[in-house]
Amino acid sequence: MLVDPLQSCELSSKEAAKMAKDRICEKKLPSSSPSIEFFKQSGWSDAQVMKLTRRQPKLIFANVETVLKPRMRSLQDMGFSDTEIIQLVFSCPTLLYFRDIQPTINFWRSLLGSNERFLKACKRNLFILTSSLARNIEPSISLLREHGISDERIAHMVVTMPGYFGRIDKLKEVIKYIEELGVPRDSGVYTYALHVVVNVSRSKFDAMSVTLMSFGWSQPDINALFRKCPNIWSFSKKNICDKMTFLTKEAGCELTCISRYPMLLKYSLEKRLRPRYEVLKFLNQNKLLDREHNLPSVMIPNEEKFRKKFLFLLRKEKFIAEYDSYVVAVQGKHHVVADNLDC
Repeated sequence: MLVDPLQSCELSSKEAAKMAKDRICEKKLPSSSPSIEFFKQSGWSDAQVMKLTRRQPKLIFANVETVLKPRMRSLQDMGFSDTEIIQLVFSCPTLLYFRDIQPTINFWRSLLGSNERFLKACKRNLFILTSSLARNIEPSISLLREHGISDERIAHMVVTMPGYFGRIDKLKEVIKYIEELGVPRDSGVYTYALHVVVNVSRSKFDAMSVTLMSFGWSQPDINALFRKCPNIWSFSKKNICDKMTFLTKEAGCELTCISRYPMLLKYSLEKRLRPRYEVLKFLNQNKLLDREHNLPSVMIPNEEKFRKKFLFLLRKEKFIAEYDSYVVAVQGKHHVVADNLDC
């Protein structure tokens, strides 16, 4: 029953039948769906209509005069271009069923500052259009403002860290827990701490603390670590175990050093920590450094600075194998450690 109208989008009968399978039914259609024709006449390409009906098959049955035309006209009246309307409808196809979407859209555009940021936020998460403005969105934003978070930071959270505003009770719980951990509201990592606690289950959060304790961290140390670098809790237990094992047992890094430079736990083990450590050890073994360098001074600089300060020393012909070994590792390929690196 969906095959004929879908073929009007230049699908073969086989492709149309496949797309129609397991979709809505129990309703007969004429050989050409008015809704599909409406989208095509509105400037949508066949591929765009196909994509839309695949995401929301019910639109094939939508009444053009009472549903589609009024909704599309409303979006045009709000100043969206044809291209922006297509992006918006792709992000949330059910938008075309909402009777009065203007207050929600105007609210978000006012907060985010532009159609571009609004469309970007919609693409990342549907909650901004589907959640209740009065019950969830406005109370959540008011709560964040009460805790000293500026509208600009809130707008950044909406675009880059979606998921905050669906449940006001959840947000209250998260803010309370972050305060218990001692993260200052004016801290640069406050929004990242919010993001971590919102998206990481309490059981996983606690399991990470247990993992760190197994390496000698005390609870105050762990709390301090979270205040400095909450994103570490987004990593898996194995990821942190592997890094801690490498840093403490292979690289000989003291726990106090890791605590002082927690970003060491954020770096990739295979693409940064291990390759740079091997370079440092090789340089020390061959007395190519004019002074001793601690681990953070080698790991923290960006790639360009690291190459200029350390890696260039391996460009001599007799060290080129070690140079190539490093380059292969940071590119994410299989890393073959040279025999004379003694690793």
